[in-house]
Amino acid sequence: MNSRATLIIVAVFLALFAFVFFADQAKPVVQINATRTPTAAARVSVFPFASTDVKAVAVRDLRAPREVRLTRTDAGWQVESPEKKAGNDLLVTQFLNRLITLDAPRTLTNVADIKPFGFVTATLEVRVTAQDDKEYGIVVGDKTSDGGSYYVVHTGGNTVFLVGTQVIDDFYAWLGTPPYQPTPTPAITPTPNATPTPNATAVFPVPPTSPPLTPARGATMTPTPDLGGY
Repeated sequence: MNSRATLIIVAVFLALFAFVFFADQAKPVVQINATRTPTAAARVSVFPFASTDVKAVAVRDLRAPREVRLTRTDAGWQVESPEKKAGNDLLVTQFLNRLITLDAPRTLTNVADIKPFGFVTATLEVRVTAQDDKEYGIVVGDKTSDGGSYYVVHTGGNTVFLVGTQVIDDFYAWLGTPPYQPTPTPAITPTPNATPTPNATAVFPVPPTSPPLTPARGATMTPTPDLGGY
C-alpha cells in the first residue's frame, strides 16, 4: 500500500469521526442524559360504562342449570332468581363496582380459535344490562397456567382478556349463595329479675281446747264410792 492510499484512508476515518462527534454535540443535553423509561402495558377496560348505569345483572352457570338475576329498583337491588327477595345493596354495589372497573393487563386480539382457552365448555357468563337497555356480557374460560388469571371474552367475541381471579370467583360464589338481604336477628328482650319472696314464718293451727265438763243443770254429781282397795 503506497502512502497516498494510506493518507486517503486516514482522511476518511477522520471525517467519519468528526461527523459522529459533532452530531452528538448537536443533541440536546436532556436527550443525551435521558434514561429510557419502559412503556407500561396498556390496560383494557372490559365494560365501557359506569356501575351507576347498570340496571340489571345476571350470572349464569354454563355447566349446570343455575342462575342469579338481579334488577335495580327505587328501593334498592332486588334478587329475581332463584328466589325473589330483597338484595343486599352493599354487597351487590361492591361487586358491580369491581366488575365494571375490571380491566385486563394482557389482551390477545383477533384470536382465530378461542377453544384452547377453555371456551369449548365455558363455565360462567356474566351479563349486564345498562340503563339504555344495551346488554354486555363476558364468558369465562379456563384459568391461566399460573392460576393468577382467567381467560375471558365478550359474549360472541374473539378478543381474549386475561383478568384477575378475585372478581370472577366472587360471581361463582353468587351461584351457591345469592346476595340476599340478610334476615335481621330478632332482638332478645331480657326477662326482668324476679323479686325474691321473703322467708315466711310457718303458722301451725292451734288445736281447739276442750271445754271443761259442766254438769247439766239439775244433775247431781254422784261421787264414786271408795271400794277400799277393791
